[in-house]
Amino acid sequence: MSKDIIKKSGSGRGMSKGMTYIGAFLIEIAVSAVFIMLFALVIYMTGSAYRYASVFATVSVAAGAFAASFFLAGKTGSKGWLAGMIVGGVTFLIITAVSLIINQNGASFNTLFHFIIIMLASVIGGIAGVNKATNKKYI
Repeated sequence: MSKDIIKKSGSGRGMSKGMTYIGAFLIEIAVSAVFIMLFALVIYMTGSAYRYASVFATVSVAAGAFAASFFLAGKTGSKGWLAGMIVGGVTFLIITAVSLIINQNGASFNTLFHFIIIMLASVIGGIAGVNKATNKKYI
């Protein structure tokens, strides 16, 4: 009975709902930054003339969205697909808005591919986060 009450209140693990979202946001930024630094090192070491920079940037953001939705869905404990869609949608909107501010012709056909990649990564992260949180031992 006490587990049901704990699970229903807030995130269920001692964090308020707002702090959970802020934590997910900070995790997304940190993971994306680590991947950006890793890929910058790869580009520097291989001298690939920035040929794959846009692909690496998209993968970095997708990895950050995956980690954030994994964390958020793990804390909430249910509806991982919804947590992933929220994280992916907000991430995509922020990146697209910044892109449009910097470059007025920033929206292109590639924007659709970026949307698909970010949303898939974050939805998969959300589903994995819920399944990790509800890991049941049958034996």
